[in-house]
Amino acid sequence: MTQLSNSNTEGFSAEYHAALLAGLIHKLNNIITVLSGHSGLLLLEPNLKGDTLQAVQQISHAAQLLSRCIDEAAIMGRLVPLSLQPVTLSELFESLTSPRGLSTTKQFGKQVRVLADRRKLKEIFEEILRNASEANAKSVVVMADTHSGSVEIRFRDDGHGIKPAVRSRVFDPFFTTRKQEEKFGLGLFRAKGDLARMKGQIFAESDGKTYTQIVVRLPAG
Repeated sequence: MTQLSNSNTEGFSAEYHAALLAGLIHKLNNIITVLSGHSGLLLLEPNLKGDTLQAVQQISHAAQLLSRCIDEAAIMGRLVPLSLQPVTLSELFESLTSPRGLSTTKQFGKQVRVLADRRKLKEIFEEILRNASEANAKSVVVMADTHSGSVEIRFRDDGHGIKPAVRSRVFDPFFTTRKQEEKFGLGLFRAKGDLARMKGQIFAESDGKTYTQIVVRLPAG
Protein backbone atom coordinates (compact mmCIF):
# COMPACT_ATOMS: atom_id res chain seq x y z
CA MET A 1 0.00 0.00 0.00
CA THR A 2 1.41 3.39 -1.01
CA GLN A 3 0.71 6.82 0.41
CA LEU A 4 0.27 9.33 -2.41
CA SER A 5 2.02 12.65 -1.82
CA ASN A 6 0.02 15.86 -2.12
CA SER A 7 2.90 17.69 -3.79
CA ASN A 8 2.63 19.00 -7.32
CA THR A 9 5.79 18.87 -9.42
CA GLU A 10 4.56 21.58 -11.80
CA GLY A 11 3.76 25.06 -10.51
CA PHE A 12 2.50 25.66 -7.00
CA SER A 13 1.93 22.80 -4.59
CA ALA A 14 -1.49 21.49 -3.57
CA GLU A 15 -0.82 22.86 -0.07
CA TYR A 16 -0.29 26.34 -1.54
CA HIS A 17 -3.66 26.27 -3.30
CA ALA A 18 -5.34 24.88 -0.17
CA ALA A 19 -3.96 27.77 1.89
CA LEU A 20 -5.14 30.26 -0.74
CA LEU A 21 -8.61 28.71 -0.71
CA ALA A 22 -8.74 28.81 3.09
CA GLY A 23 -7.85 32.51 3.10
CA LEU A 24 -10.47 33.29 0.45
CA ILE A 25 -13.12 31.36 2.36
CA HIS A 26 -12.33 33.33 5.53
CA LYS A 27 -12.72 36.66 3.70
CA LEU A 28 -15.96 35.61 2.01
CA ASN A 29 -17.43 34.40 5.29
CA ASN A 30 -16.84 37.85 6.76
CA ILE A 31 -18.79 39.40 3.89
CA ILE A 32 -21.58 36.86 4.21
CA THR A 33 -21.88 37.62 7.93
CA VAL A 34 -22.42 41.30 7.12
CA LEU A 35 -24.98 40.58 4.37
CA SER A 36 -26.90 38.05 6.46
CA GLY A 37 -26.88 40.23 9.56
CA HIS A 38 -28.08 43.42 7.89
CA SER A 39 -30.65 41.70 5.67
CA GLY A 40 -31.97 39.86 8.72
CA LEU A 41 -32.41 43.13 10.60
CA LEU A 42 -34.14 44.74 7.61
CA LEU A 43 -36.57 41.84 7.35
CA LEU A 44 -37.71 42.62 10.90
CA GLU A 45 -38.90 46.05 9.77
CA PRO A 46 -42.76 46.00 9.66
CA ASN A 47 -42.93 48.72 7.00
CA LEU A 48 -40.73 46.86 4.50
CA LYS A 49 -42.95 46.08 1.51
CA GLY A 50 -43.10 45.59 -2.24
CA ASP A 51 -39.96 45.63 -4.35
CA THR A 52 -37.81 46.63 -1.38
CA LEU A 53 -38.95 43.64 0.64
CA GLN A 54 -38.38 41.33 -2.32
CA ALA A 55 -34.87 42.73 -2.86
CA VAL A 56 -33.90 42.21 0.79
CA GLN A 57 -35.29 38.67 0.72
CA GLN A 58 -33.21 37.93 -2.38
CA ILE A 59 -30.08 39.28 -0.68
CA SER A 60 -30.73 37.12 2.37
CA HIS A 61 -31.37 34.04 0.25
CA ALA A 62 -28.28 34.64 -1.90
CA ALA A 63 -26.10 35.03 1.20
CA GLN A 64 -27.38 31.71 2.58
CA LEU A 65 -26.73 29.93 -0.72
CA LEU A 66 -23.24 31.41 -0.99
CA SER A 67 -22.50 30.29 2.57
CA ARG A 68 -23.46 26.73 1.68
CA CYS A 69 -21.30 26.83 -1.45
CA ILE A 70 -18.35 28.03 0.60
CA ASP A 71 -18.89 25.22 3.10
CA GLU A 72 -18.71 22.73 0.23
CA ALA A 73 -15.54 24.35 -1.09
CA ALA A 74 -13.99 24.25 2.39
CA ILE A 75 -14.65 20.52 2.63
CA MET A 76 -13.02 19.96 -0.75
CA GLY A 77 -10.04 22.08 0.25
CA ARG A 78 -9.06 19.73 3.06
CA LEU A 79 -6.23 17.60 1.72
CA VAL A 80 -6.72 14.04 2.88
CA PRO A 81 -3.86 11.70 1.89
CA LEU A 82 -4.90 9.00 -0.56
CA SER A 83 -4.08 5.36 0.04
CA LEU A 84 -3.16 3.70 -3.27
CA GLN A 85 -3.61 -0.03 -3.59
CA PRO A 86 -4.60 -2.54 -6.27
CA VAL A 87 -8.39 -2.46 -6.61
CA THR A 88 -10.22 -5.27 -8.39
CA LEU A 89 -12.96 -3.58 -10.42
CA SER A 90 -15.43 -6.47 -10.30
CA GLU A 91 -15.27 -6.51 -6.49
CA LEU A 92 -15.61 -2.73 -6.29
CA PHE A 93 -18.71 -2.76 -8.49
CA GLU A 94 -20.34 -5.29 -6.22
CA SER A 95 -20.18 -2.69 -3.42
CA LEU A 96 -21.60 0.22 -5.44
CA THR A 97 -24.96 1.75 -4.59
CA SER A 98 -26.83 2.34 -7.85
CA PRO A 99 -29.76 4.75 -8.14
CA ARG A 100 -33.17 3.13 -8.09
CA GLY A 101 -34.40 2.22 -11.56
CA LEU A 102 -30.93 2.21 -13.15
CA SER A 103 -29.67 -1.10 -14.52
CA THR A 104 -25.88 -1.59 -14.60
CA THR A 105 -24.22 -4.19 -16.81
CA LYS A 106 -20.52 -4.98 -16.42
CA GLN A 107 -18.56 -6.19 -19.44
CA PHE A 108 -15.04 -6.92 -18.22
CA GLY A 109 -13.06 -9.74 -16.64
CA LYS A 110 -12.93 -10.51 -12.94
CA GLN A 111 -9.19 -9.87 -12.71
CA VAL A 112 -9.06 -6.32 -14.07
CA ARG A 113 -7.35 -4.18 -11.44
CA VAL A 114 -6.37 -0.54 -11.10
CA LEU A 115 -4.07 1.30 -8.71
CA ALA A 116 -6.33 3.67 -6.81
CA ASP A 117 -7.78 4.79 -3.50
CA ARG A 118 -10.68 2.38 -3.09
CA ARG A 119 -12.95 4.71 -1.11
CA LYS A 120 -12.48 7.63 -3.49
CA LEU A 121 -12.92 5.48 -6.57
CA LYS A 122 -16.19 4.12 -5.19
CA GLU A 123 -17.43 7.68 -4.66
CA ILE A 124 -16.45 8.64 -8.22
CA PHE A 125 -18.19 5.67 -9.80
CA GLU A 126 -21.35 6.30 -7.78
CA GLU A 127 -21.32 9.96 -8.86
CA ILE A 128 -21.15 8.85 -12.51
CA LEU A 129 -24.12 6.52 -11.99
CA ARG A 130 -26.13 9.27 -10.25
CA ASN A 131 -25.50 11.61 -13.18
CA ALA A 132 -26.69 8.93 -15.62
CA SER A 133 -29.88 8.44 -13.62
CA GLU A 134 -30.56 12.17 -13.50
CA ALA A 135 -30.15 12.26 -17.29
CA ASN A 136 -33.11 9.84 -17.47
CA ALA A 137 -30.93 6.86 -18.29
CA LYS A 138 -32.42 3.44 -17.67
CA SER A 139 -29.24 1.43 -18.16
CA VAL A 140 -25.48 1.84 -18.00
CA VAL A 141 -23.00 -0.51 -19.66
CA VAL A 142 -19.55 -0.52 -18.04
CA MET A 143 -16.56 -1.75 -20.05
CA ALA A 144 -12.88 -1.90 -19.09
CA ASP A 145 -9.79 -2.50 -21.21
CA THR A 146 -6.10 -2.55 -20.35
CA HIS A 147 -3.72 -0.57 -22.55
CA SER A 148 0.05 -0.54 -21.93
CA GLY A 149 -0.01 -0.11 -18.16
CA SER A 150 -3.33 1.71 -17.84
CA VAL A 151 -6.96 0.70 -17.60
CA GLU A 152 -9.74 2.55 -19.42
CA ILE A 153 -13.18 2.23 -17.82
CA ARG A 154 -16.14 3.39 -19.90
CA PHE A 155 -19.62 4.11 -18.50
CA ARG A 156 -22.08 4.36 -21.40
CA ASP A 157 -25.68 5.27 -20.56
CA ASP A 158 -28.84 5.61 -22.63
CA GLY A 159 -29.88 8.99 -21.23
CA HIS A 160 -30.67 12.20 -23.09
CA GLY A 161 -26.99 13.03 -23.66
CA ILE A 162 -24.99 16.19 -23.06
CA LYS A 163 -25.26 19.13 -25.44
CA PRO A 164 -21.93 20.26 -26.97
CA ALA A 165 -22.01 23.64 -25.21
CA VAL A 166 -22.51 21.91 -21.87
CA ARG A 167 -20.02 19.08 -22.44
CA SER A 168 -17.08 21.49 -22.41
CA ARG A 169 -18.08 22.64 -18.91
CA VAL A 170 -19.19 19.49 -17.08
CA PHE A 171 -15.92 19.33 -15.13
CA ASP A 172 -15.93 23.03 -14.19
CA PRO A 173 -16.43 23.86 -10.49
CA PHE A 174 -19.95 24.97 -9.53
CA PHE A 175 -21.34 24.32 -13.01
CA THR A 176 -24.61 22.44 -12.98
CA THR A 177 -27.76 22.17 -15.06
CA ARG A 178 -29.70 20.87 -12.05
CA LYS A 179 -32.41 23.10 -10.64
CA GLN A 180 -32.19 21.88 -7.04
CA GLU A 181 -30.34 24.34 -4.82
CA GLU A 182 -28.65 21.53 -2.88
CA LYS A 183 -26.80 20.58 -6.08
CA PHE A 184 -23.61 22.62 -6.25
CA GLY A 185 -22.02 21.31 -9.45
CA LEU A 186 -18.98 19.91 -7.65
CA GLY A 187 -19.42 16.19 -8.23
CA LEU A 188 -17.50 15.76 -11.49
CA PHE A 189 -15.08 18.55 -10.59
CA ARG A 190 -14.25 16.68 -7.38
CA ALA A 191 -13.93 13.43 -9.36
CA LYS A 192 -11.50 15.03 -11.80
CA GLY A 193 -9.34 16.34 -8.96
CA ASP A 194 -9.30 13.06 -7.06
CA LEU A 195 -8.46 11.10 -10.20
CA ALA A 196 -5.60 13.48 -10.99
CA ARG A 197 -4.17 12.78 -7.53
CA MET A 198 -4.35 9.07 -8.40
CA LYS A 199 -2.53 9.72 -11.71
CA GLY A 200 -5.83 9.23 -13.52
CA GLN A 201 -8.03 11.13 -15.96
CA ILE A 202 -11.71 11.51 -16.78
CA PHE A 203 -13.45 12.48 -20.03
CA ALA A 204 -17.03 12.92 -21.25
CA GLU A 205 -18.34 11.90 -24.67
CA SER A 206 -21.89 12.31 -25.98
CA ASP A 207 -23.94 12.75 -29.14
CA GLY A 208 -26.10 15.23 -27.26
CA LYS A 209 -29.24 13.17 -27.83
CA THR A 210 -29.16 9.47 -26.99
CA TYR A 211 -26.14 8.63 -24.84
CA THR A 212 -23.32 9.84 -22.64
CA GLN A 213 -20.08 7.97 -22.12
CA ILE A 214 -17.81 8.82 -19.21
CA VAL A 215 -14.28 7.50 -19.60
CA VAL A 216 -12.05 6.99 -16.55
CA ARG A 217 -8.38 6.16 -17.12
CA LEU A 218 -6.20 4.86 -14.26
CA PRO A 219 -2.88 3.07 -13.84
CA ALA A 220 -3.22 -0.70 -13.98
CA GLY A 221 -2.91 -2.46 -10.62
